[in-house]
Amino acid sequence: MDRWTSFDLIFFDCDSTLSSIEGIDELARFKGKEWRVGVLTQKAMDGELDLSEVYGKRLEAIRPTRGQLKAIEERYWQTLVPDAQAVVDALHFLKKQVFIISGGLAGPVRGFGQRLGVPPENIRAVELEYNELSGDWWRYYEPGTVHNQTYLDYDDSPLTVSSGKPQIVRELAAGKAGRKLMVGDGASDLATRGEVDLFVGFGGVVSRAKVKAGSDVFVEVNSLAPILPLAAGPAAYIKTIGTPHQATFERGLELAAQGGLIIQPEELRRAYTASFDKKE
Repeated sequence: MDRWTSFDLIFFDCDSTLSSIEGIDELARFKGKEWRVGVLTQKAMDGELDLSEVYGKRLEAIRPTRGQLKAIEERYWQTLVPDAQAVVDALHFLKKQVFIISGGLAGPVRGFGQRLGVPPENIRAVELEYNELSGDWWRYYEPGTVHNQTYLDYDDSPLTVSSGKPQIVRELAAGKAGRKLMVGDGASDLATRGEVDLFVGFGGVVSRAKVKAGSDVFVEVNSLAPILPLAAGPAAYIKTIGTPHQATFERGLELAAQGGLIIQPEELRRAYTASFDKKE
């Protein structure tokens, strides 16, 4: 590869990538069980345990209500990773397709993603089932009753096992032309490396040794701005000149030039340098 190319289908993880929190750990905090649940989350994200071994245990410990999940959507929004919104906006401006693939819970992830501007059909997360018949059944449709419905079970999904995200990438990319790029912080994200054309590990919130070692490119800084030049390629910079997206593109290049980006394969590193050095 002599020049850096561009990518057309951009997949993001949600927790600790687009937002700085782990949604399930925040739910555990509501119930005073943050330590127990947080340990399980950490082990799964670091690749020490398969996600399937901890998924049900965490939810059983928390048993969240619909109302608590709505609160997590708001927490996601309050803890946006720097430049996340600007990068998503710029990618859409450049006609890229943006997706979110998350092992988080579908309600808050979907609501958060839509607020970012990602179409709901481009968002995948884990669906929950609720105990809808608890309490007074005749009040089922009253808003307060709906918010108080508690967790009953989760739907089996590729997203509840550590090796499942590649299948979701295939499903979402089916019938769509273009090169694929995945951005994520955890071992379940790294599992997509064989399914995408470029895997970018994100260490801006939590830097995980296994992910850093296995990534094609690793972001060291707490900003998603470096993703824009990586995804869009050098030719796209010209299209952003004179728009609000120019500043985001240039911020990404600047952070990369300051050491915020580690490009591991020598071939990729040379291509990036040849393509972007003149703009840095």
